[in-house]
Amino acid sequence: MLNKIVFPAIGCLALGLILLTFRPGQAQQESTAYFPETGHYVDNPFLSRFQAQGGPQIFGPPITEAFEESGRLVQYFENARWECTGRGDAPCEARLSPLGELLGHQAPRVPPVPESMIRDGLCRYFPETGHNVCFSFLTFYDENGGLEVLGPPISELSVQSGVIAQYFRQARIEWQMYAPASAAMQLGSLGREHFVAGGLDPSLLTPVESAGVSATAVQRIAVGGHVTVVSTEGTGLRMRSGPGTNHSAIETLQDGDILVVVEGPESGDGLTWWRLEHDGTTGWCASEWLEPVEAPAVP
Repeated sequence: MLNKIVFPAIGCLALGLILLTFRPGQAQQESTAYFPETGHYVDNPFLSRFQAQGGPQIFGPPITEAFEESGRLVQYFENARWECTGRGDAPCEARLSPLGELLGHQAPRVPPVPESMIRDGLCRYFPETGHNVCFSFLTFYDENGGLEVLGPPISELSVQSGVIAQYFRQARIEWQMYAPASAAMQLGSLGREHFVAGGLDPSLLTPVESAGVSATAVQRIAVGGHVTVVSTEGTGLRMRSGPGTNHSAIETLQDGDILVVVEGPESGDGLTWWRLEHDGTTGWCASEWLEPVEAPAVP
């Protein structure tokens, strides 16, 4: 009889201790990613959403740690800002900041393009903001998160210094006019622009030291060695004419391509760049998407 009472009681006590010890989301909160190119970490509440919605290929690498700005937790990335606000005891929900609007790029509404262009899938009209997205911009928009990630368009196309650009609520899509068509489309550096425009403390951009999460690729890349392209999720890595995203794209490399390191490193736009050679073409690539490899065997 005693066993029938004591053992179930012990079981309930043990279960209670487990439930008290466990906190929802604890496993996710222990997940951390370090970006050696900029020297910053991404942790939850931002990491899970950041990775799920495109990671550094969409938002760029982090350029700050998470910090409090105007009463909310934020973290700046090259192309975006993530923010997190909670009400009362509700969990903090990560979301992208509407940087296009915050930077003042909301343009007056315009009429839709001709119905035939919409019917043929060449353009899409967004009645909530009164703007059209067309042609290559529409393709890039759909392939990179669309409404959920980039938000609706808040302007039509504009041309500035060889770049055709269109603003969205949370991003800016750019087309480099003098780059090859396959490598011309990219997202603009709205995160960095908003950081500068807000007059924030520049020390927030200072890299932090890795706590030994792993040996970083940037420390192991060396002139004369070989690297391979990694983690582009099928979108490819742009080789550029100089060490920065403002330089024109020469070609688009694919995961698994092997290149020779010719020169570097150089800093530009918050990234670390190496000059590489691939099949006779030489240009600059960001080390975020490079891993050192052994020299390929000569047949």
